[in-house]
Amino acid sequence: MLGFLKRFSRMGDSELVERIAKGDSAAFDEVLRRYQPRVYSFACRYVKDRDEAADIAQETFLRLYRMASQYRPEAKLSTFLMQIAKNLCIDFLRKKKPVLLPELPESPAGDDTAVQAGHRQQLEQVRELVQRLPAKQRKALVLRHDQGLSYAEIAEALETTVSAVEALLVRSRRTLRERMDF
Repeated sequence: MLGFLKRFSRMGDSELVERIAKGDSAAFDEVLRRYQPRVYSFACRYVKDRDEAADIAQETFLRLYRMASQYRPEAKLSTFLMQIAKNLCIDFLRKKKPVLLPELPESPAGDDTAVQAGHRQQLEQVRELVQRLPAKQRKALVLRHDQGLSYAEIAEALETTVSAVEALLVRSRRTLRERMDF
């Protein structure tokens, strides 16, 4: 059994993927052994949620298994896997419902309900204004303020530069300030 495992550990990535395409589960296990920690770690840093990162890592390898026959050895397997993981992370972040502002706390007895109603109205107006921003500005704003991503992480998610992210955030904040009527 040990000799069998050593044989797989010496195989190149493209040969392993070729064997996976033919249904070889031992080759798939070897790819998991080599790359699962790296893919999981990447997803953890990207989505900042261990459970979601585990799901993303699992889905990454399921996609490799399904798409093994489409893999082209010109690309390194690690690059191929990380691109799948990155796309899954971006999809997760896009689907996650943005909550840019916290909900107002319950008012203690005696608070002015008219003031509280005004705050709720302002929150709703801000949420509506954010939804009306151009898509890239909205995504940058949500990734920065809701997800807490760095400018570099946002640039990677939006496939742009850090300076472009800075410009997107400046424009989105300026637009929000101009449109707010309170």
